[in-house]
Amino acid sequence: MGVGASPSGKIIVTDMDLIERSNLNRQFLFRPYDIHKMKSVVASAAVKIINPELNIEAHENRVGPETENIYDDKHFEKLDGVANALDNVEARTYVDRRCVYYRKPLLESGTLGTKGNLQVVIPYMTESYSPSQDPPEKSFPACTLKNFPYLIEHTPQ
Repeated sequence: MGVGASPSGKIIVTDMDLIERSNLNRQFLFRPYDIHKMKSVVASAAVKIINPELNIEAHENRVGPETENIYDDKHFEKLDGVANALDNVEARTYVDRRCVYYRKPLLESGTLGTKGNLQVVIPYMTESYSPSQDPPEKSFPACTLKNFPYLIEHTPQ
């Protein structure tokens, strides 16, 4: 029972990034021995261990205009819904527009610097991500910081 666990169900995961040490403290599917491996492949294998009945397919692609030959009309028409976890506005806006166009529900989530976002988008029923996003501001992905607190004295108290 669950998403992607029925004989006809499937979860497709895509990410073109490699696992870095900074991912380990916030992404619970990754272990130190996974560093430099593809995020989508490792995450897919990890959830298969949790639920062997899961039908999951790992891709190593960016989702955007440059991969519309892969994530085309046929691909989007097969989907029941989309869940994302993105860290940049451009990709989030792109996925949002595609979901509205194909009338697919979207569980929009992600981070931008120190901010987090979660929004349910049901095309033509709820507000989509694109018009509801925060105004642009200077920020940087927190995951790219090179110095991590490693002593209790480094944390705010």
